[in-house]
Amino acid sequence: MLALTLTLSSLCLLLPATSFADTRLSIENTDSGENAQMQAVLVTRGKVRMEQGGDDDTLLLYFQEGNTFYAIQPSDKSYMEFDPEEAGAMMDQASQMQQQMMAQLQERMKDLPAEQREQMMEMMKRSGQTMPGSPEEPVRYESRSGSDTVGGFSCSWVEAYQGAQKVRELCLADPGSMGMASADKDTMTAMQTSMMALAKRLGNAGMFQDNMPDGFPVHVRHFDASGRLTSEQRVQGVSTDTLDSSLFELPAGYQKRELPSFPQQ
Repeated sequence: MLALTLTLSSLCLLLPATSFADTRLSIENTDSGENAQMQAVLVTRGKVRMEQGGDDDTLLLYFQEGNTFYAIQPSDKSYMEFDPEEAGAMMDQASQMQQQMMAQLQERMKDLPAEQREQMMEMMKRSGQTMPGSPEEPVRYESRSGSDTVGGFSCSWVEAYQGAQKVRELCLADPGSMGMASADKDTMTAMQTSMMALAKRLGNAGMFQDNMPDGFPVHVRHFDASGRLTSEQRVQGVSTDTLDSSLFELPAGYQKRELPSFPQQ
């Protein structure tokens, strides 16, 4: 579910205001060493549906009214309901537990030889983990020469760096070319704002950078600390055909499950 959420959020930037219409984004998502997976983002006024290719994969609904998310699990016919505050509190608990574990690990690492300590630090860096108190370097964007055409849209490449490390590259299309209705744009913007707030509570905004250049990212490529490509998302197309309203409703007969909780320390 997290990967699906991050994929959507990387694509929820400024979009044009046009006539009222529904929107369907088709996105190809590829992880390193795995086959490509198709994802879809469906938007109607006030609601968003995010789904992966499999019938049993978790899908996500967002209702702008009430600023509420629903994580739906077809495999066991259940769903979880949460708003950003509830999810944020859960993330805070998980983050505190992780920080405690990392602090304990840091204490144990003091007794290791310097070479082993450096090796462990490098492994943690590659996996995206940091020691308590480690500063998060701001992301900066640099334009690069060259353009491309993705999903039928012309785009220009920019590269994102944290320090000297390139963390991703994006091909940005002119927002005016995407054809999304103004109401759908407002709904996706509201959802993006909530997702950004959640991501920042984890201390790592990732794709959710305030200083991202204007434009719609139709192709995004992610890299690890060694420069290896880890995943990429590519827009395959955009449709504004009318969508069935039932796609944006909770399925009948599904049972509600409570959000997971973590023991207090």
